[in-house]
Amino acid sequence: MALASVTAIGAAVGEHGGANADTAPRSPSPSEAMTVDRQRLLPGTPQETAYFEIDSGTDGPTGFVLGGVHGDEVNGYRAAEDIVGWELERGSLVVVPWANKIAVERNTRHGPDGDLNRKFPADAEPETDLARAIWELLREYDPAVVLDLHRSRGIYRTHNKWVGQTIFPTAVDSAPADAESAIAYINGVIPRTMWFHRFTKGGRLDGANPMVVHKAGADLDTPGFIVELTDFLVDLDTQIRWTKLIAEQLLARYGLERRSPEIDT
Repeated sequence: MALASVTAIGAAVGEHGGANADTAPRSPSPSEAMTVDRQRLLPGTPQETAYFEIDSGTDGPTGFVLGGVHGDEVNGYRAAEDIVGWELERGSLVVVPWANKIAVERNTRHGPDGDLNRKFPADAEPETDLARAIWELLREYDPAVVLDLHRSRGIYRTHNKWVGQTIFPTAVDSAPADAESAIAYINGVIPRTMWFHRFTKGGRLDGANPMVVHKAGADLDTPGFIVELTDFLVDLDTQIRWTKLIAEQLLARYGLERRSPEIDT
């Protein structure tokens, strides 16, 4: 795919609303050293949304990052917006920051077709136009790894049904071990006074649930991860920072290393 230079990326934020300054989607700010191709899913429809291919200029693997699948999980799309600006040593990233654009604009979990992350049954066609468009994009790029960035209200195995502070890997190759490695890293970053917020590994994503990363593992045999933060006693900036640190660690496990790593203090 031919790549355009970094131009007009700033216009992306103009497509979106937002509840307030803390939750409004922001314009990605790619480095001038990178080339970024900005394209659209479902152009000309109410669910049209931008995606970005960030090319290091050096051959290597491709990673795929989703944010905003649930529109009220702000850390996910804010982290994805920042990831658009990352410089890579090699390879490329495909980033869909506002996957469920209408839900992001409304600051709601669901979009017009309900819960987007329940529309990806394994071994079957995705159930909505938006789910099909995301799935076809993922299949087109055939990435080495898929990340889906989320937020939960509570902490896994502590607060009822909530699954925050957890990384869920697909049951593919080294994905479970890679989740453990990222967890060890982020738990070394979290202050000792926040021991309650240490991360754990969730169950393997085996295709039993109709979520996009479940389907990637089951249908494409692709390593993938659902990254779940919590907003329980954690401010938004910290959620975003931890999300990016985890994403950086997981992508690096698949050969997608940043030239300027995140500062972990």
